[in-house]
Amino acid sequence: MTTAGGSTVRTPATDGVPVPEAVVVGEARDRFARDTAVRRVAPGRYTACVDAGWSVVDGAAPNGGYLLALAARAMQAETGPHPDPVTLTGHFLRPPRPGEVSVEVEVVRRGGRHTTVAGRLLQGDVECVRLLGAFGDLATAEGPDRLALAPPAYPPLEACIDVTSAAVERAAAGELPSFPIQERFDHRQPAELASWAVGRPTGRGEMGGYLRFADAVDGVAMDPLGLLVVADCFAPAVFNTTPGLTSWVPTIELTVQLRGHPAPGYLTAAFTTAAITRGYLEEDGVVWDADGNLVALSRQLALAPR
Repeated sequence: MTTAGGSTVRTPATDGVPVPEAVVVGEARDRFARDTAVRRVAPGRYTACVDAGWSVVDGAAPNGGYLLALAARAMQAETGPHPDPVTLTGHFLRPPRPGEVSVEVEVVRRGGRHTTVAGRLLQGDVECVRLLGAFGDLATAEGPDRLALAPPAYPPLEACIDVTSAAVERAAAGELPSFPIQERFDHRQPAELASWAVGRPTGRGEMGGYLRFADAVDGVAMDPLGLLVVADCFAPAVFNTTPGLTSWVPTIELTVQLRGHPAPGYLTAAFTTAAITRGYLEEDGVVWDADGNLVALSRQLALAPR
């Protein structure tokens, strides 16, 4: 039956571990929850709907981080006391179209601290994404801390450009195509990092700024699975290396590590590309929450734009 919050239906798993059976789309608290909702149709099998509002460009492929989050929602439903993907890797085989997909989940191992889960996102009989992750509970995780990282020294939020509004205005004027994934976020960027869009890249492989979901409610923290999309929602850092280098950058593999649940407020994200060789590039990301806590790290392998 539906819980009091209207979010899940629970049934016992075959090994006795309670798992969520379904996420009720109509009662999701925000667009991200609604557009990553899954429904359990058989043990280890879920259906979902890829929403076109998370496409990279209007009418093009869905964002890779969004597909990772959608699949992770189904994988999370099988992990019992371990809800957080402390590491999740996706290999992108082919882009699905907007519409119905299925996610097949296999629990590889249940341990005291982590549950290892494999997943496949399919459209019809065609596999689109293959995933492997270790899920834990970041709310109760304990252990030593040592950080040689610090949040980037960006200008204050109010001094940054509202690049989401600027992109929407330019698309409405016919100057740019529509970028649906960008409209899902409230992006604020330092002017220097946004200058690639007007033909003045920094000459360095870097991208970043402040962001939160476009429909974020003050005082309400982002769903930790949203960090999987944050790791892939900025323009590629390679766009700031060379003028005109702004065509499609297809992701081959993306790994995201979650290190904590984000506090309410804007996240701070920084992405860099240091090695472009023989048409391949890496992009490394670091994400901090509004309280200055490290909450995610990412690395992806992609094809360089031509």
